[in-house]
Amino acid sequence: MIAMKSVDLQGVRVISCDVFDTLLQRNAIAEPGRVKRIAQRAAEMLREERGVVIEVEALARARARAQRLAYRALDMADPNGEVGFDALMQGMALGLGLGVDEARVLARAEIAVEQTQLSPNAALLGWLAWRSADGLRIIAVSDTWHSAATIRGLLDRVAPGNPVAKVYTSADLGATKRSSAIFPKVLEAEGEPAQAFFHIGDDALADEAMAQRAGLRSHRIVPPRRTIFARRLDAARARVMRAMPEQ
Repeated sequence: MIAMKSVDLQGVRVISCDVFDTLLQRNAIAEPGRVKRIAQRAAEMLREERGVVIEVEALARARARAQRLAYRALDMADPNGEVGFDALMQGMALGLGLGVDEARVLARAEIAVEQTQLSPNAALLGWLAWRSADGLRIIAVSDTWHSAATIRGLLDRVAPGNPVAKVYTSADLGATKRSSAIFPKVLEAEGEPAQAFFHIGDDALADEAMAQRAGLRSHRIVPPRRTIFARRLDAARARVMRAMPEQ
């Protein structure tokens, strides 16, 4: 799936990797389907743990609305920053008339569903383990609203024994790959110059163009075509279902 044998690592001391669809591969479920599954799990957990009954569709709408409003506010306040996951869950809870305890349940539901939809990229992780044994430092750099602690937990549960030594996220650092602003912060934290880094990821803008803008060498990998097609089909199916009148 990935041709890494020919990669030139001369002078590289740190390999940084994107997380989602790079170290960890998402399944073929598109965003609308993922949100629905999160809503289903959240409804179950709220009922069982808090005695709160909310319809799945109401939870899905609240989740989408909270995300939309959070990013709209971020665009106005700090276009280079990132939405925080806790703030997102609190906004969702507030929109539903729920409190802090329920927001924590919503957060746990989302992480639980996230984990079920991820699998380890065995080929890449094997190659990274080999490079780690050669003395290179392996780190993860992710544009995500999750904290490094949450991403660390996902990595260790989905890909136990992975060679990632440190995780950096846009939520923690207040800067993203898609603006290139996160890379100088990671370089400073690692105490290494840009030319000592090699970055791997799936996004043409964030992981390739912006990494190169920051002076890093980069290598892009993409999900298999069948996965991309399946996600597009799943998203199209969700749009059709939303457009259909209720019986």
